[in-house]
Amino acid sequence: MSTKTIAVDSRVYDQLAAVKKEGESFSKAIARLLIAFSRAHTGGQILRGLQSVDSLSEEDSKVFLDIVAENRVSDDWNLA
Repeated sequence: MSTKTIAVDSRVYDQLAAVKKEGESFSKAIARLLIAFSRAHTGGQILRGLQSVDSLSEEDSKVFLDIVAENRVSDDWNLA
């Protein structure tokens, strides 16, 4: 089996390490998470799958909300 090296942000690495099961390789952890998320078809299934993912930090939450606010556009729906 061939291998590839990838670069991930240190926060992503920490999150992956936190959800990796004891004795599980990072490759197997990624494969397990991808399978779980690819099978999620309903909102409930997606939320259950996200339970294994750490919450955003305060800093990341603020950045996320700032981006959402910047991209939220109030459209004028003048249909006349």
